[in-house]
Order: sequence, then structure tokens, then C-alpha cells
Amino acid sequence: MRAKDIKLPYNHPDLAFAYCGLGSAFYDLDEPEWSLRFYLMARKIRETTIGGDTVDTGTVYNNLGCCMFRMERNGEAKALFELTDAIFQCELGPDHERSLVSRRNIQKMVRTNLRHVPEYRQQWSTVLPHPNPKESKKKKKKKGKKK
Repeated sequence: MRAKDIKLPYNHPDLAFAYCGLGSAFYDLDEPEWSLRFYLMARKIRETTIGGDTVDTGTVYNNLGCCMFRMERNGEAKALFELTDAIFQCELGPDHERSLVSRRNIQKMVRTNLRHVPEYRQQWSTVLPHPNPKESKKKKKKKGKKK
């Protein structure tokens, strides 16, 4: 209850902590759509306050990628994992624990990316052959001598 009394200014980067915590809770409850909403708010706050190329913002990108992966939005998930990996490589180095996790996420995307092929609705109808071709042909009259 004491946490309700904490008032942060509108441009404080720690405002994103609440959204990250809610996103994590909904992710653990197997609700990636709700989790995605909270992580998107956290990303917006982090990008406007501390910038898009920091470790904290990279962590939010990774969490967004995990939500996208669970929702089978693989293209977006792969892009977010690659962005996370680039940030962590620059800021933390290639041997850091978070950098290794981001590389594993990219490898997971490469393995599963080809499995999901989207289905599109049919744009036009096609002509199907007659189910009984013998009925569709007309009998030809025999030409020959008349008796």
C-alpha cells in the first residue's frame, strides 16, 4: 500500500518497471496478448526517456520478442531478437549471459520460422472437373449405312 504513494515525474524511466512487472505476470499466466500490451507501454516509456540503444530497452525488446514468438508472429519476433542481440553485443559484449540468451533466441527462431506457413483465403474460384466424366460426354451417333 505504501507503493501507491510513490509519485514519479512523467519523464522518469522507472515508470516502465510497473508495466514490465505486469507484462511478466501475464506472460507467466500464458496471456501473451495482455503481456504484449504492457511491454509495448514499457518500450514507449524507455525509448522516450533513456533511448532505444540501452540495455534496459534491449531487455524490453527481448520480452516483446518472446510475446510475439508465443503468438506465432515469427517475423516480428525474429526482428526484435536481432535488435536485442545487436544492443547486447555492443553494450555488454559477446560473452555476457544476456548476449548468449539473445543469440539462442535467434537460433530458436531460425529453427521454427519455416514451420509456420500462413494460410490465405482463396481469392477466386476455380473450375473443377465433372465428378462423373462419362455423363458429361454426349453420345455420338454412328455414321454408317442405313438399312
